[in-house]
This record gives sequence, C-alpha cells and structure tokens, in this order.
Amino acid sequence: MMKRLSGIITLCSAVGLSGCFESAMPPPGSYSEVVVVTEDGRKGYLAGDVERHLTRTLNYYVDADQQFRIRHINASELPTASLDKNVVICGVADPTSLIGQQIADLLGEDAVARTREGQSNLFAKENYPGPGQFTLVVTAGTDSDLREVLDVRGEEMPDLIERSCRKRLRAYLMKNKRSKLSRRLYQTYGFHIEVPVFYRLLREEMNPAGIEIIRDGPVRLLGIFWLDWETQPTLKDAKKLYDARRDYVWQRYNGDEMDSTRTTFSLTKLGDNVAIKMEGYWSNSRSVAGGYYETYFMFREGDRLLWAVDVLVFAPGLPKHILFRELNAVAETFRFD
Repeated sequence: MMKRLSGIITLCSAVGLSGCFESAMPPPGSYSEVVVVTEDGRKGYLAGDVERHLTRTLNYYVDADQQFRIRHINASELPTASLDKNVVICGVADPTSLIGQQIADLLGEDAVARTREGQSNLFAKENYPGPGQFTLVVTAGTDSDLREVLDVRGEEMPDLIERSCRKRLRAYLMKNKRSKLSRRLYQTYGFHIEVPVFYRLLREEMNPAGIEIIRDGPVRLLGIFWLDWETQPTLKDAKKLYDARRDYVWQRYNGDEMDSTRTTFSLTKLGDNVAIKMEGYWSNSRSVAGGYYETYFMFREGDRLLWAVDVLVFAPGLPKHILFRELNAVAETFRFD
C-alpha cells in the first residue's frame, strides 16, 4: 500500500475567484496561522497527526521559530474558517460523516471517486472559500488509507501552504510597487526585480557590483550582486560560493563576516530559476550585530555571470519567519531574462 500511495498521490490546484482576489484586501489574520478542520476537532484521532506535520520548527541560528500556529475546529464549525488565510480540511471521503459530505461538496464527485480509488489524496484550492484564502484538502477512502497518506506525504503540507502564503503575500505587496525603479534596474544592470512601495533603494555601486533594497522597522534587506564565473556551479563548489559571498559582504556590508561552521548548501529554485541556496549566520563586530541570511546563486550561461540574491534580517528578539517569508516573496520575482 505504501509503495502504491507514493506513486499515485497527486496535487490538484483549482484557482477560483482570481479576479476578485486582484481587487480585494487579504482576509484578516496571519499567514502563520492555520485552521485545521476534522470531524471531531482537537478531540479526534486525526488532529495530532495533522498538527505534528504542520508545527515545524525552523532554525534561524539565533532563534528557533515555529512555521505555523494551529487552531483546531470540528466539521460543524467549518463556516467559521471563512475568515482564516489558511485552512486544512482532513477526513475520510465518507458520505455518512459531516466532514465527508463537506469534502464531496468542495471537490465534486469525480474527485471523490478518484480519492476512493486511491488516485488522488491532496487537493490545493487557491482563493477558497474566499478571495485571498488557501484550502488544502487531505483525504482518502478509508481511515487506514488516510493515516498512510499522512505518514507518506504529511511533510508536503507545510511546504504547499508556505508557497501559497508567499504567492498571496506577493500579490498583496505588489498592488503598489516602484515600477520606475524596477525598469531602471533592468535597463542598467540586466535583471528584473519587482519592488513593493514599502521598500526603497538603499544603494547601488559597481565596486563591488550590486544593489540593495531595504524595508525598515525591522530591517529587511534584499541584495543582488553578480560576479564573473566560468561554469554552472554545483554543490561541490560550496567553498568557492562561500568565499565569493564572504569577500563581497565584507566590502559591501561594512565588515560583515560569516561563520563557516554554521553554513549549509542545498539545491532549490528561486521563482523559475534553478539555484543553489546558501544559508548561515552573519555577524558584524563594528556594529555589534548579527543574524541569519539566505543567498541564492544562479548562473547565466550567455554572459558567464554568477548572480546572487541575498536576503537577511536584523530584528533582535522578534520572530524571524514572517520577515523572511516577505523577503522571499519579493526575491521570487527576480529574473535575468
């Protein structure tokens, strides 16, 4: 059964009311909150399994931050979720239960039939139940199958919600943006980045070459720099990438240093771009400051340039994830076509 599930679980995205979303404010509440709907709420057997996957702790080196906060409700309270940004509905597709009826109403009979046959188990719906909301349905034909779905693919749930949070947050941020600045940066340097009106250009220089945009209170900084580079980097080039950022930020950020013992590399994407992600800890003895950073390295074959998108926060004592969520929502607009 486990092997069969790993091959047949699919993700279906339904985009509705997108026109309304473009003109509407997001629903109240935080992107870091998720309401979980099950047949019996917190008292039910599924609540703990779902919460275990969604309450991921993120390591920001100086702080540990919980990705999402969870609120449990039972199926009869589902209408109250209409004011939440993120909703997870989890239950068996059984028409004799209230949660099963709600899942059938939401997905339709064809989707429910596929679920009972074991063909589809995760359904993501943007702008549902209303504009700016996201609903993830986790379902199966039987209790045992549903538990197995959670075991096999439960770790996907926070990633699906997080991607949607960044997408919706980005749509909100970009309702008012500095389009003239974006055009000038593209015409001058050959890359595109969308800049929300909340951010301003901090600096642009050519020695070393790069630009920074910033949002104050607390500080959220997004930097873009580029270096001559010969070939597409891989994870084997971790030391070269580390050295490249170390040299750059020492000059550019007035003496920033990095801790090589607290640095990791991974393969990822930034928007549509394949990237190597570097994350670690920065400090500055001149300003007695420090914190977590992420850098996304991308290679452009045509002109042999290594591009880097740098995001970092200085927010002592404050939660970090909501700030990095916003920065990454902006960073994902980067492209160099």
